[in-house]
Amino acid sequence: MAAHRVLILGYPHGQALDMVGPAQLFSAANEALRRTAYQVLLVGPEPGPLPCSAGFPLHAALGYAEVTAAVLAATGTVLATGGHRGLQPALRAGAITAILTAAAGVVPRLGSVCTGAFFLAAAGLLDGRRAATHWNAADRLRRFRPAVQVDGESIWLRDGPIWTSAGVTAGMDLALAMIEADHGRDLTLLLARHHVIFRIRPGGQRQYAAELAAGGCAEPRLARLAERIGAAPAEDWRIERMAEAGGLSPRSLSRLFRRHLGASPADFVEQVRLDAARRLLLEAPTPVAAVADAAGFGSLRRMDRSFARLLGTTPSDYRARFQPEGITP
Repeated sequence: MAAHRVLILGYPHGQALDMVGPAQLFSAANEALRRTAYQVLLVGPEPGPLPCSAGFPLHAALGYAEVTAAVLAATGTVLATGGHRGLQPALRAGAITAILTAAAGVVPRLGSVCTGAFFLAAAGLLDGRRAATHWNAADRLRRFRPAVQVDGESIWLRDGPIWTSAGVTAGMDLALAMIEADHGRDLTLLLARHHVIFRIRPGGQRQYAAELAAGGCAEPRLARLAERIGAAPAEDWRIERMAEAGGLSPRSLSRLFRRHLGASPADFVEQVRLDAARRLLLEAPTPVAAVADAAGFGSLRRMDRSFARLLGTTPSDYRARFQPEGITP
C-alpha cells in the first residue's frame, strides 16, 4: 500500500510547533502501525535549512518550485502552517497560496495550523466555509477575507475537504483527527496516551481569551480594570461602576474597550463571566446553578442564554462534552 504523502508548507521564521507537531504525530502513527503509512515532507522556499521560531533550522525536503502538478497528484494531505514572524512576507510572496490553489480539487485533504488559515483564505478556499485559527488572529482573518466564517473558539474544524485548527499545539489535535479519519479511534487513543495529550481536548481554545487579551493590552488603565473584573466577575460591573473604577467617563471607557479589545464593556464582562463559568464547570463538581452565581450571571437562565448565544450549547452539555474524568457534579 502506497504511503499517504503529507506536505507541510513552511516559511522562514514560522512557528516550529506548527510544522513539527503534526509531523511527530504522523511519524508516530507509522511507528505504531509498523509501516510507512505517512510520508511527511517539509516544504520551504528552497530545499535545505529553514529557519523557524525555535531559533534553529529545520530541514525542507522540497522547495516551493518542486511542488509540481505531478507531486500534488500523488499527495494525500497539504498543510499550511503559521506563526507571527514571517507570515506577511510569505503571504505577499504568494508561493504557498499558489501551491494551495493548485492543490484544490487535486489533493483530497487541505488544511492549516494556526495562521496558516490565511494562506487558504488568500487562495479563496475558505469562502463560505467555517474555519478555525488562533483566537488572537480571528478578527484579522475576518477582515482579511470577510467571506470566511471564522471560528475563534474551536480547536479544529472540518468543512468538506478543508481542515483548519487553532494555534500552535492545536496542530497536533488536527493531526490526530486526520489520523483517526484514516485509521480509526484505537490508533489515536494509543498515540494520545503515548504523547500524554488528549484525544479530544477538553474545552475550546478561548477558555481564558478575554483575560489574556486584556492582560496584553497597551492601555494600562484598561489592563488594570480588566484584571479587577477577572478577579471578581460576580461583582456589579455595570458601565458606570467600571468607569468609576477605571477613572474614566462611560463614553471614554467604551471607546477604549472597542479600540483595544474589540468589544463593548458589557460584552467583555460577559466573556469574562463565561470563561469563569467554564473553568468552574470543568475543574470542580460545582452544581450548575451555583456556577451561575459564582461566575456573576446572577441566574441560571441568564447563564443559559449566554452559553446558547456564544457557544451554541448549554452549561450542562458543555460540562458533559469537555469535562475530564474524575470531575462529577
